[in-house]
Amino acid sequence: MHVVYNGIYVILILRTDSGFGSTENVEKLLSIPKLKFVTKGYSTRTASNLAKDIHYSEYTQADKATWVYELPENNGVRYIIVQTLSVKGNLKYFLIITNINSRDTSAVEIFHFYNKRQIIEAFFKMAKNVYHIKNLRTSKFYGIYGFLWLVFITHNLISWFKSTVLYGTKLENVGVRVLVKNVGNIKGFVKRTAQGISVNIPPITNLSKLIADALCSPRYTDSL
Repeated sequence: MHVVYNGIYVILILRTDSGFGSTENVEKLLSIPKLKFVTKGYSTRTASNLAKDIHYSEYTQADKATWVYELPENNGVRYIIVQTLSVKGNLKYFLIITNINSRDTSAVEIFHFYNKRQIIEAFFKMAKNVYHIKNLRTSKFYGIYGFLWLVFITHNLISWFKSTVLYGTKLENVGVRVLVKNVGNIKGFVKRTAQGISVNIPPITNLSKLIADALCSPRYTDSL
């Protein structure tokens, strides 16, 4: 799908997981004019069966534990078999389906483009375990819609906090889970005095010292 954004010609590519990789869904994607897509095949068994007749030497290595083999193009649709080596030493297979022209993007590049979905998958996993989006407070559409917006706003605020306030500190690269579960649970007492605002954190731990170093100016005082 092609759009113009701020005078720049942009190509939008739909990248989906195996839930959209059935034959029926692929046909629906193909029916949308000018839509480009990359999806994972619905069945891993299909990929395994296709791979039986392909010699190892015919694969192209994509990274340290991944190889790809592209089947003959079928009416503008490309089918790429991905062979991966698991941590237990077993070979596993899945299929990537796309209508992106092979002249523009190779099979290896398609694999790496699809594999970047792991970034959003990692975010979903973190959001479920840290922001608890798997425990919805309502079954109503707009209730869920509003709750998810609050989660995304919260995540953006934490990300901005890390890139600004924590920039250059020892907590700069700390994960969201640590910030929410550990730093967020640090108890402190705030008191307004003639000299300014005083924050008391009893007892002060190593993590408390790090966050105090990042937030306080002048530096905190350890009364212990």
